[in-house]
Amino acid sequence: MFRYFLKRFSLMIFTFVITVFIYFTFIKLMPDNYVPSLGHDNTWYEKYREMEGWDKPIIVQFGMWVRNIFKYGSFGFSYLLKQDVSKVYFGKIPASVKINIVPYLLSVPLAIVIGVTAALHKNKPLDNIISVGIMIFISVPYFVVAVLSQYIFHFKLGWAIDYKIATASEIGEFGAWYGIRTYMLPVAVLTITGIPGLARSIRAELTEQLTQDYILLARSKGLTKRQATFRHALKNAMVPFLPGIFIGIIGVMSGGIITEEIFRVDGTGRIYLQAFNGRDYALMMLITTFSQFLTLLMSIVGDLSYTLFDPRVRVGGGKIAKWKILINQNWSWFTTLMIE
Repeated sequence: MFRYFLKRFSLMIFTFVITVFIYFTFIKLMPDNYVPSLGHDNTWYEKYREMEGWDKPIIVQFGMWVRNIFKYGSFGFSYLLKQDVSKVYFGKIPASVKINIVPYLLSVPLAIVIGVTAALHKNKPLDNIISVGIMIFISVPYFVVAVLSQYIFHFKLGWAIDYKIATASEIGEFGAWYGIRTYMLPVAVLTITGIPGLARSIRAELTEQLTQDYILLARSKGLTKRQATFRHALKNAMVPFLPGIFIGIIGVMSGGIITEEIFRVDGTGRIYLQAFNGRDYALMMLITTFSQFLTLLMSIVGDLSYTLFDPRVRVGGGKIAKWKILINQNWSWFTTLMIE
């Protein structure tokens, strides 16, 4: 496994360098529409362009950018916010994590439970109700659900204390409990809208697994449908979704433009939109580079996760590692607990 990891990590670094250079090239090809305000000249802007090396070929600019990262630890200077882009972007990540982490941790297990329930009651009234609900939430755009939730639960019914996330000054003025209550509406919306897609896929995959020969063999040996599902079928049905679950962590850190605009979250999504509209190249480059690095890293973690639940997968060959045996034993204990 260690050799496989080194091989994948080396390939990741190569892919990362190539894609970052492509991002850098396309960002630099965007037109510079800077126009000085009335009564001001663009002397400072020309000096800024010279400092960033914008008057040089793209390959030279890319070399300067990489050199500044390793030599000074600087990804560039934001001319919109007048500070280092690292402080700007990484300072916004906690706000995005706060609004996304709880819905993600809730939506994944709830989606699994709903998908398993629908599969166990296939073509029965409960399955039909779940399927209709899933199709409704998949068909309706997310921003429509969010805006309607604000209108109904805050403006009409008054159940939600506010339609947006409380700012630091509002929390200081009205207290921490007020701030927590403002998170309830967006957390509920994000959780509900995050369930349908995964639940639908799990239902389809588990339904297919329940018709396989090994399930029929398990049933013929005396296992009930529930025992065969939790001990065998569910583990196999989860294998295709493990990489996606791990990669979903990126969304927690990257935030979302629509979510942060609707609920007024000062996170990474809004700062990306601001950088794009303002042609803040340094800030855009940091955001795309960091997101690409996380994507490639999580893809490796996702591939390695196949070996946790599928004993047929052997990364790099050889015998099963002790930690893999331990995880399989814990899974057997967990499924036994679920059955009981």
